[in-house]
Amino acid sequence: MNFSIETIESKDFPAVRGIIADSYKNDEPNTDGDEVDMIDRLRSYDQYNSDFEVVAKDHDHKVLGHSLMVPVKLRSQKRSLKIASIVEISVLQDYQNQGIGHALVKELETRAQLAGYPAVAAIDNTDFFYENNYVASENFNIYSTLPVDLGANLIKPLFDGSLFNRSGKIYYPEEFFGVRSSRV
Repeated sequence: MNFSIETIESKDFPAVRGIIADSYKNDEPNTDGDEVDMIDRLRSYDQYNSDFEVVAKDHDHKVLGHSLMVPVKLRSQKRSLKIASIVEISVLQDYQNQGIGHALVKELETRAQLAGYPAVAAIDNTDFFYENNYVASENFNIYSTLPVDLGANLIKPLFDGSLFNRSGKIYYPEEFFGVRSSRV
């Protein structure tokens, strides 16, 4: 299947809302029913970067898939490190298992690496991210502040040694949780 990966544009927002709703309608283990609204909230996050939100389109410019990555903090008692986290990935049901999701993730990883982020985190209860060379974050003594299974808290270093001596907890922005930022 031929498709392109592009930075999202505002004209893509309605299609993306539909894709997210379609992807999570079957109550898979990775859904809490807030995914569509979460994306809208994260676009208001003061560190939102439209270059970290991508869509897959076919040759007719139909949006087939979507993914969003945001900066998050990896904090310990001694230090803080900004990493990226893929917080949403969706592909229309009829186009799943055709490489679109993997291409979306690879594109976001490349953009994170070019922006100087040392690692990309994800939360997932399936094998999808493991297939993309993510590992359990606990291998680096990195844990989530979210109530998720240890095996669902995943990370991928983008540079050799980028997570050396970087243990701690991953903190997500308040917009992730359904709270709009009051910061100006």
